[in-house]
Amino acid sequence: MRRRHLVLLLAAGLLLSACGPTARVLYNWGGETDGVTEYERVAYRTAAKQSPESICAMLVMYERLVSYPGGWRQVPPPGICAEYAWLLAQPETATIFAEHASKSQKSSLGYTPAQFQDRSRELFEMEMHYYPESIKFIKPLAARIFK
Repeated sequence: MRRRHLVLLLAAGLLLSACGPTARVLYNWGGETDGVTEYERVAYRTAAKQSPESICAMLVMYERLVSYPGGWRQVPPPGICAEYAWLLAQPETATIFAEHASKSQKSSLGYTPAQFQDRSRELFEMEMHYYPESIKFIKPLAARIFK
């Protein structure tokens, strides 16, 4: 009887220890505040009320996630390069950024609105490099955008 209690106690201990927080985060989604990542906060704000300011903030956030990936894998999260590339490829994005971005936003991006198309191509290539399974989706999309 005593042996059975010991086995049950060990099993419960193992089960509970498996539920603890892990030290490794696979991808960096841009710091957390109150359980919400920067990506979630900025993406929601942009989706809820799209404005020139929210688009500028989104571009800066994407650039940070791509340039400083963090996380255990040290690569941008899946889909981020493609989302960023798509936003840069939109004709109005360069104009919006040139007219509405703050000085700090412009300096943090590291390239000018005239270079948005080149950066977009580069980001589509990065997405396909980091996530080869995305090639069948990204390649036709990029071909359609840059025809």
